[in-house]
Amino acid sequence: MSAQAWAMRAARLVAGRRPGPFYAVAPAVARVTWWLNPRVRRRLTRNMLPLCEGDRSRARREGLRALQHVLEYYLDLVTLPGRDMSRFEAEHLEIFHVERLELLRTNGAVLLVSAHTGNAELAIQALTYRGRSFVALVERLEPRDWAEYMLKLRSSAGGTFLETNFGGVRTCIETLRAGGVVGMMGDRDIQHTGVCTRLFDRPVRLPRGPWELARRTGALVIPIFSSRKRGDQFRIDVEEPFRVEETEDADGDIRAAVERFAGLLERHLRRDPGQWAVLEDFWRVHACGEG
Repeated sequence: MSAQAWAMRAARLVAGRRPGPFYAVAPAVARVTWWLNPRVRRRLTRNMLPLCEGDRSRARREGLRALQHVLEYYLDLVTLPGRDMSRFEAEHLEIFHVERLELLRTNGAVLLVSAHTGNAELAIQALTYRGRSFVALVERLEPRDWAEYMLKLRSSAGGTFLETNFGGVRTCIETLRAGGVVGMMGDRDIQHTGVCTRLFDRPVRLPRGPWELARRTGALVIPIFSSRKRGDQFRIDVEEPFRVEETEDADGDIRAAVERFAGLLERHLRRDPGQWAVLEDFWRVHACGEG
């Protein structure tokens, strides 16, 4: 068994049922990890610099918060099998523009697009508890025993989580064409097929997959952004639903959707930078074009 799989299973046994004390010590664990791992510290500080208008001191503070949120995300995961998702929305979520979620109660294809802030996976799990099951795509992980256990945890509260590969994408297309619900992330181009756009006035590639799927299937897009308030309490912002245009210019339609999402993402990251729980060196990994 890999070290990652062993650690997640151990965390599930220790913290799965009573996570409260572990959320309480997460800030201290994050601080220790921050100072013991200079590579992570540098990456997270670089990630935060554009969000903090170049203020390096603030970028360090927000980077530390982002690391804390990464740790809390894994804690969220190990608690999922024991959660009562029928009560989670009422007890753990503060939702802005909740009326827009009424669309989930009706028939018709819906694509929920989010970002790596707060815990979007957990939010989608809770918000779709309106009689609609869902399929969601996540990044392929290594080693494989850890990846399989992560998929099991993610899918333990009702949704079906699949890796972003040919089979996963095909299942999403079939789900949307059948009038179902699909969840995807819009802020990391893990397939390296993205669209070059601007975020915080920097040229970066954002995924084209969500928008291509929405255009091909006619699905209604609902952008959702999650922010962690404390522990397992979250703020959820439901943005205005829209459909990706379907003109003769397919690339232009997809680019317009990417740019629209980039504007929403920038607004939310500017409001609270430390929510962005991305450990990779984002601006270098996803750079494109000329600065």
